[in-house]
Amino acid sequence: MSKPLVGICPNFKEVGGRNGYFLHPNYAAIVSGSGAIPVLLPLVGNRQEAREVLERVEGLMLTGGADIDPGHYGQAARHPDMIAPRERTESDFAYAREAKDRGMPVLGICLGAQSLNVAFGGSLLQHIPDDVPGALEHRDGAEHSIRIEPGTVLARALGVESATVNSYHHQGIGDVAPGFRISARSHPDGLVEAIERADHPFFLGVHWHPERLEASDTTRRLLRAFVDATRGVRSAV
Repeated sequence: MSKPLVGICPNFKEVGGRNGYFLHPNYAAIVSGSGAIPVLLPLVGNRQEAREVLERVEGLMLTGGADIDPGHYGQAARHPDMIAPRERTESDFAYAREAKDRGMPVLGICLGAQSLNVAFGGSLLQHIPDDVPGALEHRDGAEHSIRIEPGTVLARALGVESATVNSYHHQGIGDVAPGFRISARSHPDGLVEAIERADHPFFLGVHWHPERLEASDTTRRLLRAFVDATRGVRSAV
């Protein structure tokens, strides 16, 4: 059996006056180490372009990056210097919406989880220290515990009730988008750490960075479940 192809949406930003694609190599490594072939996806400008690209892969991974413009969820930006390029956000949204309609397995990581939430009508906490006084440190690789909701896709993937994860984000999930449910919270501050669609076999966003915990059982189980969900997808569409 041939290995499934997993399309990875890279970061897109300006460096030295030039725009470019950027991807931490561990994103590709955890995909290939789980039995799939990673494929770097280009930015797309609309759903039609996303459809044509996704016809060629079996799974979609949305990666980390800068902030989504809060205008997408009806708020004014409090940190405008940290907003991602419009092209990156619109591309990720187009891929996410098209993948959902195709029934394609999706794994969103950090910003990727936020993109899944906002693309379908949810909101974000713009700055955790301001919005949740007394919250745990969620930046600079800080590690903390999460509690996993029983009966969720994430619970079945990990096979545990709790895990230790890392954090590299200053924003969080606010209002959860319609059609999604919370599948994990950080402990003890209760911030949302994972969301998933209840009407989809594998459409999951996690707020931690498994590619920076590539040797952990949590990463191994999560990526194995994601890749297993991609097998046979193209023939089923």
